Amino acid sequence: MNYEYYKIFYYVGKHRNISKAANELHYTQPSISRTIQNLEKELGCKLFTRKKTGVEFTKEGSNLYEYVSRAFMTLTEGEDEIKQSLGIDGGTIYLGASVTSLYEFLFDFINKFISVYPHVKVKISTGSNNGIIEKLKQGSIDLAFVSTPCNPTSKLQVTQIREFSDVLVAGNKFSELKDKTLSFHDLEKYPIVALRSGMQLRQYVDDIYSRNGMVLDPDVEADGANLIVPMVKYNLGLGFAPERMTRNSIKRGEIFEIDLDYDMPIRQILMISDPSHPQTNVSRTFRRMILDELNKE
Repeated sequence: MNYEYYKIFYYVGKHRNISKAANELHYTQPSISRTIQNLEKELGCKLFTRKKTGVEFTKEGSNLYEYVSRAFMTLTEGEDEIKQSLGIDGGTIYLGASVTSLYEFLFDFINKFISVYPHVKVKISTGSNNGIIEKLKQGSIDLAFVSTPCNPTSKLQVTQIREFSDVLVAGNKFSELKDKTLSFHDLEKYPIVALRSGMQLRQYVDDIYSRNGMVLDPDVEADGANLIVPMVKYNLGLGFAPERMTRNSIKRGEIFEIDLDYDMPIRQILMISDPSHPQTNVSRTFRRMILDELNKE
């Protein structure tokens, strides 16, 4: 199949006129006519009949034009998408993010970014820290946003975005704990909700329990950090969650924070890029805008 033949056929059919097609394509009229004749020879049928004012489709030409015009429009849309992706006025940015990084930073920043660049599309993949970093290395996302603890390889470019802390929260069924300060050993008296074993946040909490001479044995487990607050809200147990993730539910009086006699370790939100994969203009602008905000702080 000769793409150039069908391109010329499309423009002749679009204008119903060989001279107009030649002008738009910057070809000579004889070359347009020869191309149509060659295509007709290949297909074994006439595609146009000549009129005084131009050309008209034959039945076969009309049927073929329906398919060619749809294909041509699809190709044109694809070209437009590529052109837009090379400029910041359009295109798509592909982000990978842990749930914690979304709540602690990324939701707010994406809102700021699209207010400046409203025509940019944002596609977000969520998952574990390790899963997100693996997608980055595979090239399926432009930037990764994860929370510590995590161990990105030295080949990746890592930028610390902000620090945050986790808090212990409870539902109103445990209202007797309000205004009290608990030790980790006090927690053995109450049901605990946590992430399933093997997840980074679960390992982080396991390590804190270990430092206090205890072993975490949750009553309810989940596979996403965004499920901790709802489980606490429904009084399934006490749970540790990033502070910002708990903020709205605390304001609404659905849950409350419990004071501990232990200072929870500070964690970080990290932005990670892979220098081995080229960045689009959109992703470069997104990253630069983040760095500019960090420099203002």
